Amino acid sequence: NQDIFTRDGIGSLINSTEGVLFVEMAALSDDLTYRYMTLSDGTSNNYILISFSNTSNDIVFALVSNGVTTVPTTTINKNTTDYNKIAFKWKANDFSIWINGVEEYSKNTGDAPLGLSIINFKHQASNIRYFYGKVKQLQVYDTALTDTQLASLTS
Repeated sequence: NQDIFTRDGIGSLINSTEGVLFVEMAALSDDLTYRYMTLSDGTSNNYILISFSNTSNDIVFALVSNGVTTVPTTTINKNTTDYNKIAFKWKANDFSIWINGVEEYSKNTGDAPLGLSIINFKHQASNIRYFYGKVKQLQVYDTALTDTQLASLTS
């Protein structure tokens, strides 16, 4: 048995020009399959992706804005069956990924995604790669947090 969670109609609560997707999550097992979590506009044109990978203990991240990949597929190796506190910050020309109090990735060029309004525990625009895992916390901030705030949030 599994729970299926999708939340849409929350566009008024999300600021597409900047924000933070924060999740504290763990995989049920390191079973070498993709398991997606996305914040999107319902298409493959604008989304933020956090996923367990088909490679052992890898967490994958990506961000697409208006069909253009702003944050290319980025893989960070962590024990995926342990709970990890992850924050993905987006803002035009200011992107970063924080895990367990440490900045693991940053980029200072690119556009923010447009029209983010749907949280899915699956591929953003289709019914594949469902998220199988445990989530303690899931939050979307409508402003980009500072590095100090991100370090504190993910510690």
